[in-house]
Amino acid sequence: MDRTSSKLPIRIIPGNLETSVAIESWVHRKLAGAFHRYGSKMTAIEVHFEDVNGPKHGNNDTRCFMEARVNGRTPIAVTARSNDLYGAIDAAARRLNAALGRAIGRSDTRARHRFRHGRGLDAHGPLHATESSTVQLKPSVPAGQLSGERSVGGAKKVIIAGYGPVGRALADQLSKLGVPFTVIDSNPATARTQERLGISVLCGDTTNPDVLRAAGIETAAAIAITIPDGDDAVRACAAARRLASDIHIAARTTFLFQGFGALRAGANSITVEEIATAQAMAREVAAQVAGIGRIAQ
Repeated sequence: MDRTSSKLPIRIIPGNLETSVAIESWVHRKLAGAFHRYGSKMTAIEVHFEDVNGPKHGNNDTRCFMEARVNGRTPIAVTARSNDLYGAIDAAARRLNAALGRAIGRSDTRARHRFRHGRGLDAHGPLHATESSTVQLKPSVPAGQLSGERSVGGAKKVIIAGYGPVGRALADQLSKLGVPFTVIDSNPATARTQERLGISVLCGDTTNPDVLRAAGIETAAAIAITIPDGDDAVRACAAARRLASDIHIAARTTFLFQGFGALRAGANSITVEEIATAQAMAREVAAQVAGIGRIAQ
């Protein structure tokens, strides 16, 4: 019988071999490292067992096949054989971990290389801990050429999707600039509170096309997707782009791979938290080390 893990998204399919709690624990133990490194970028792993020779016994007749489902990529599959199931699982797990490292590591290294060398980056000088790295693409509508129906009283209308700390900071800036905005937030309490404060707010799911239409996306100049769930942000980008082909979409994501998913889904710019954190920590540690070095001298 197929078994689905309650701890990790691992599906074990015994095939023509009998499994056990000990075998399943061994699978989890051997895949723990892969999940620690790449779990946020995987949706599931399937593990298949097979006795290659059936009733006949022979060397290396136990096979383990593992397939990892990786976000935005072709599934990564490996296989290994051994004299027993434990050995086959061990060998397959090592190969899968190496394959994931090659596939995901190369992609992330290239992306970070582009960030470090400023390809397509917003050139606003050094970042601070409260800021983020932003990738800018060519806007769908050039600056200063927004269509008339996307303006409100001469000012460009903006939708802020998500009214947490990021959304509120953006709202403050828009208010100072005199730019009208509408807020979408899924928390009814937040919506009620902000409505009492005079904020134009709609309670709903940003990935829902009906909610986006109700917020006025078809006539808005821009939408800032600040919701904290990066996967939902990617879906919201796709929904917004389908409804408004020329709107400027700015998206916040937690991880770099989600950011590139948002770009593929139609975002014009992304703000990536893990890059901002990495840069801020690198600067902070480097500054401390430099200070210690000066004291030592």
